[in-house]
Amino acid sequence: MTKAEDALARLGITLPVPAAPAANYRPAMMSGALLYTAGQLPFRDGALVAAGLLGRDLATADGANAARWCAVNILAQAKAALGSLDRIARIVKITVFVAS
Repeated sequence: MTKAEDALARLGITLPVPAAPAANYRPAMMSGALLYTAGQLPFRDGALVAAGLLGRDLATADGANAARWCAVNILAQAKAALGSLDRIARIVKITVFVAS
């Protein structure tokens, strides 16, 4: 286990098998020294943890949990592309879309 995965394990996070693309795109792609990841949905064990609009269908805590699972799935894609999360030196940009 790598340092990054050890840190995740201390938080109770185990990376899932990365989701296969649902359409014609690549889930992660290197360009020079940068890794770009496609957007990820809040899947846990192959099922969406939440769907709907914050404030209407979901409480803020549900939205936070969904965001957490999106981040976990991004890390899973990064590990699959890089071989190890320890290759990540810094995160340059994070873009998030929230339906609220």
